[in-house]
Amino acid sequence: MEWEPAAQARLERVPFFVRKKVKKQIEEFVARKGGQVVTSQDVTDARRSLAGDPAQTGDDATVSLHTARGSLSPAELSRIEEIVEKGVAMEGLKTRYHEVKMCGGAAGCPLTLVEDRKIARKLADVLEDAGLDRHIAGQIDGPVLVHHKFKVTVAGCPNGCSQPQIADFGVIGQSRPGAGEGSCTNCGLCVNTCQENAIDLTGEGPVFDYARCLNCGDCIRVCPTGAIREVQAGCRVLVGGKLGRHPRLAEIIMEVAGEEEVLAALRATLRLFMEHGQDGERFAGLVERLGIERVRDYILSEAE
Repeated sequence: MEWEPAAQARLERVPFFVRKKVKKQIEEFVARKGGQVVTSQDVTDARRSLAGDPAQTGDDATVSLHTARGSLSPAELSRIEEIVEKGVAMEGLKTRYHEVKMCGGAAGCPLTLVEDRKIARKLADVLEDAGLDRHIAGQIDGPVLVHHKFKVTVAGCPNGCSQPQIADFGVIGQSRPGAGEGSCTNCGLCVNTCQENAIDLTGEGPVFDYARCLNCGDCIRVCPTGAIREVQAGCRVLVGGKLGRHPRLAEIIMEVAGEEEVLAALRATLRLFMEHGQDGERFAGLVERLGIERVRDYILSEAE
């Protein structure tokens, strides 16, 4: 769909990490009206409709974003962008040989689905108790470089701002939707909100394609009748990511795990790394050498 220059300029003011979703919402709004070109007035009208506030006017308004924690105003969206830009600092999460990285959820980002600070602190305690630093120190003959560190990241939601996909051990907050007690009116809000096209509406209500669903929880928040509810909350766990000469994306070993399961998985991951890793080998290298299935089986069996 085409955009007039004035409308495009307003879209560019939306924080980059939600811009794609906002654009999709506006274009769907215009399409429902039979339009083919997005104007600045369309942006204003879409903002009023999506925010449920017909009294709000002004050309400087931007479109709100529906999330599992509420509908975010332009000011809140700007605050999220600022949090992401500046990052989050917390004592005790970083040593010479390991680090735990958090996303903006630890600084109050309203998109987060988990308690970032609490989980990060407990993960750091596991790293300390395991004796990981002593192990890595014994494997390095020269200076300690960035790639020698064991990296753990906590992302409060599937946006993954802390980049868990390239960490040795990554955690992503999850909120899985399911059928609620309310009656579905087939309003279509959940379908329009879902970025993954993971919801179909039937005569009996929403049907979820969990192979597509990222468990962001947005559909839960926008459902006006309670026909959708959170049926499971927790964290997705990934292992074996890295950058460097031969980058590798981390792979999922747990879909929706509780806090204790996450901590047990990290303990098992560290045991595997320290007991079976070769001299100077990164954890991602160990995963490649053993294969993700063997690594997953080991971690899941040890984490029970």
